[in-house]
Amino acid sequence: MGDYDYDFDLEDLYDEETLQGASNVWYEDDELSALDDYAAQRGLWEEFDMCVQPTIRDGFSQVSTLLLWCFIFRVTTQTVLVPSGVGHAISACTGLYILYVFFNTTALHIVMFAFLVYFVLWLLSKFFIHRRGPIMSILSIIFLIICELFFVDEIEWHKIRGAQMIVAMKVISVSFDTDIGTIQNVPSPIQFSGYIFNVGTCVFGPWVPYKDYINIFDRPLWNLRWALRILSSLLIAFLFLSVSTCWTLWLIPDDAWRWWVAYRDALSFRSSHYFVSFVSEASAVVSGFGRNSDDDWNIPVTKPHLIEIPRSLVQVVVYWNMPMHHWLKTYVFRTTIPYGSFFAVLSTYIASSLLHGLNFQLSAVLLSLGAYTYIEYMLRQKLATIFRACILVRPCRKDCSHQNHDMRLAVVVTNVALGLLVVFHLAYLGLMFDSSSKEQETGYSYSHTLSKWSSLNYASHWVVLGTYVFYLLI
Repeated sequence: MGDYDYDFDLEDLYDEETLQGASNVWYEDDELSALDDYAAQRGLWEEFDMCVQPTIRDGFSQVSTLLLWCFIFRVTTQTVLVPSGVGHAISACTGLYILYVFFNTTALHIVMFAFLVYFVLWLLSKFFIHRRGPIMSILSIIFLIICELFFVDEIEWHKIRGAQMIVAMKVISVSFDTDIGTIQNVPSPIQFSGYIFNVGTCVFGPWVPYKDYINIFDRPLWNLRWALRILSSLLIAFLFLSVSTCWTLWLIPDDAWRWWVAYRDALSFRSSHYFVSFVSEASAVVSGFGRNSDDDWNIPVTKPHLIEIPRSLVQVVVYWNMPMHHWLKTYVFRTTIPYGSFFAVLSTYIASSLLHGLNFQLSAVLLSLGAYTYIEYMLRQKLATIFRACILVRPCRKDCSHQNHDMRLAVVVTNVALGLLVVFHLAYLGLMFDSSSKEQETGYSYSHTLSKWSSLNYASHWVVLGTYVFYLLI
């Protein structure tokens, strides 16, 4: 199964539209249409002055608070030697404060979730009950579903959903790691709190292993590369924020060909995801995560160039959110692979869908992706065997056994054609993640999702069905 890796974080870690300036204001449909028409008619510099500048300014006003407290955390814990408990306490306190800044009193649900699952994990360890990982996984998902259905307002839940998912991922990873011995003992309450509520990862993510959190206190390093990594991540983040909010609509108006509009809306959604991903990278590095053995700093979350110019859908889902890809592969895929590859793939997509909450839109996209990537993988593996060519879902190694390597014209043409097919699928799957409806405050309904796909005659699903039939015939 060497090439068959997955990542399935198909929506941003939470409602990033709240950070996008003009997206905070809702308009009636006719007002929104008029604004869109006006935006499409603005000149280049007018667009920069009237959209890009205010969007970046408003976005940075939100992000700067997070970065400031990440810096305060690092200064107070990683410039002088402090007792271990003090470092964890500062991590937890700064994280709890920033959760309150972003989510107000709704953050109490995140705190309750964290302390409840820790109490259960402690009980399981106290009575030497094994398989804590699966038990905590089931309990976490049940808790999230109950909160969503009965205790939290829809709009508020949509805002904290991503932060809750990060907590669940951390708890589940600690549970599995204590089962297999990667972590010798269940962390103490103060260690657990510092890890779960760490200010650099509790809002936007990314997920980081518990050992990575412990290591940031061990011989911390301050150098110019650290500052340059933060600056570069923020520059890229706000570039994508401007693309998502301003440039996509300016380049592709509403009256364009419907597939261009679909591509525009999907690109806008992907760009907002890139914004959140690079901000999460910056906040993690500010807090001290990402130090490499050569004293460089790198904690990659996403790789937009491999998504926008894709080789395969498998590549897209892997590089969409790399920390979550690693989490899903480690704690879901490898755990279920003894029951068969198909069951492992299905379990991974279902786990990802449930962690995101009861959202038909996300579930439909994730399950579609599960079928898409599985069929793509099997088809390209069969074609590579038949033609002995480097057309697998991932690039071959230089010493591969294929006779027809990547630079052969026929191989290049085939890979480009398959890559364009991926772009087609991404435009179709990402179409419903638009910001033109108030439904995005609560998550889109099944009727919204199906109406979007219906407007394109379910073309992508039909193409995948044809691809599967072709795979069976060859």
